[in-house]
Amino acid sequence: MRDAPPAHDLFKYHVTSRDGAAGHVHDLYFDDHGWRVRYVVVDVHHGLSHRQVLISPVCVRYVDPVQRRLDVSLGREQILRGPGVDADRPVSRQHEVALHEYYGIPFYWADEDPATPRGHGDPHLQSMRAVRGYTVITRDAAAGHVVDFVVDCTAWTVTGIVVARRHWLAGPRLVMPVSAVEHVSWLGKAVYLQPEAVGRTA
Repeated sequence: MRDAPPAHDLFKYHVTSRDGAAGHVHDLYFDDHGWRVRYVVVDVHHGLSHRQVLISPVCVRYVDPVQRRLDVSLGREQILRGPGVDADRPVSRQHEVALHEYYGIPFYWADEDPATPRGHGDPHLQSMRAVRGYTVITRDAAAGHVVDFVVDCTAWTVTGIVVARRHWLAGPRLVMPVSAVEHVSWLGKAVYLQPEAVGRTA
C-alpha cells in the first residue's frame, strides 16, 4: 500500500461501511497549522437525495489503493444520517462538537487552547479542493499554483504541497514540504512560503 498518495488519487475513492457501500470521497479538510487531515468529506446518495457529510479519519480502518476504497468502522445508515457540511461556510466549532458527539469520537482539540468561538469557523481548517489552484507566493511574487497535496494515509497528515510553476496542467512541478509554508490565506486565495523556501522554487 502507498502510504502517501496525492490527494487527487483519494478523491472519488469509494467509501465502504460495515454493511456496504456508502458513497465516495469528495474532499479532505485539513488543519493548515498542524497539517493534519481533520475530516473526510463523503458524497452520499440515498434514493434521489444527495448530500455531503463529514467523517473523521479516526473512523477509517483501511485505505485500499488497488480497489480505490476507504473502509470505515461506521454503519451505512450512520453515515447517511451524519452531520452534513455547508460547502459555502467554514465548519464551526459548534458543528464539530455535534459531529464528534454523533460519532462518539474524541475531540482533537481537547489539549488545545479553545480560542475559537463555538459559532465561528476554525480559520486553520481548509478544503483541499478549494486550496488546489491557490497562488503560491514567495517574497510577494507569484511562484506558481497549488495543484495537489501529498497525504500520509497512515497518520492522516499532509506532508507536502505540489506546486506547478507555470501553467496549471503543464510545466515542471515540485513538492514543497509543509514546513516551507508560512500561512494559507483563504481570503487572498494564496499560499505564502517561508522566505528561506524561495531558493527551492527558483
